[in-house]
Amino acid sequence: MTEFEVQTIAQRVLGASLHGAGFDAAHVEARPNSAGEDALFITVRFKPGAGVTGGGVTGDAMVALGHALEAAGEHRFPYLIYAFPDDPPPYSDDVQAAE
Repeated sequence: MTEFEVQTIAQRVLGASLHGAGFDAAHVEARPNSAGEDALFITVRFKPGAGVTGGGVTGDAMVALGHALEAAGEHRFPYLIYAFPDDPPPYSDDVQAAE
């Protein structure tokens, strides 16, 4: 599947699974994982003000996405990366100042 096809499925499935958690959009990048296997890295973006999503909700979203991708013929593993706009970037001055 192309990245666009995967992104279309991710938008639909994650939008349905995470709509109450402030889901905004999903961005897909196909690249190898740390073991060199083909994989999908999906950045899940949330709207400003969205709090941290509970593990049950994110777990259910991950399972639903995996099933939808497999049903469409996609067999690469989807890694989800959660992006909350209110969080400071990793290793920013804000994070270092808090330490």
